Amino acid sequence: MTIQEMIERKRELGYSNEHLSELTGVPIPTIQKIFSGKTKSPRMATIRALEAALSPSRRLSGDLTEVVKHEFPGTAYQEQPFGSHSKKTADLYGTTAFLPDHVSEPQASFAAKKKEYTIEDIYALPEGVRAELIDGQIYYMGSSGRIHQEIIGELHVEVANYIRSHGGPCKVYESHLAVFLFGDNSTYVEPDLTIVCNPDKLDDRGCVGAPDWIVEVLSPSSGRMDCIVKLIKYRAAGVREYWIVDPKMRTIATYRFSGEEEEEQVEFYSFDDKVPCSLFPELQIRLSEFV
Repeated sequence: MTIQEMIERKRELGYSNEHLSELTGVPIPTIQKIFSGKTKSPRMATIRALEAALSPSRRLSGDLTEVVKHEFPGTAYQEQPFGSHSKKTADLYGTTAFLPDHVSEPQASFAAKKKEYTIEDIYALPEGVRAELIDGQIYYMGSSGRIHQEIIGELHVEVANYIRSHGGPCKVYESHLAVFLFGDNSTYVEPDLTIVCNPDKLDDRGCVGAPDWIVEVLSPSSGRMDCIVKLIKYRAAGVREYWIVDPKMRTIATYRFSGEEEEEQVEFYSFDDKVPCSLFPELQIRLSEFV
């Protein structure tokens, strides 16, 4: 599809830039620049994402099952050296996704489900059952192991101490904080670590809107969700920084989403590295000191 054809199709479907961004994971400023003609040579992955959402032959309803199955076949992944290990990467709508070797291909993790769930189904779950709601599907959360908990606890302490010593409005929350990612009931998640710097987003329910920084620690049951589905959603919602911590490989992937596609960054670290955070310039965390 040409840019003009996409503009006409977008108008025909009645999509706003905000809705198109939610469907594709492409930042709103990037969509605006492409459709206004300001960006002359957008990334091929970005064009593919917009075409997938606007194509007359296939419409996306926000279900990432179809995104992963149809847009990212196994050949889209590349093996790249990373220390003594390797990492698989895929260009997901302009964002490089990191898939550790011990996490299987994403296509195998998503099964088409006919029923669409709502936030009321989350609220109706039995006490003690944890789950997240993404694109009308419920994803149940398993229990985490000791190392998983140690990493979350140590990161919480490090970030909380930094915030306390430097002041400011930011708050850090561990595990069970409810996050209504897009400010409504469409997507409900419970990240391992959530940092919110806008007090207006916090109420008795939890965080309403995108947090500033999210950390997810991989577990056997969460790897594909954290590396693929949540990566796309966090980027689309406006999360500024996202860390994926892999206890098995002792690695950290950091994604920094600026809202400007050209300025987005992804970096890979080991637990022995001092890992910086763009939100707090003086904060550097070396996980090997704790686990």
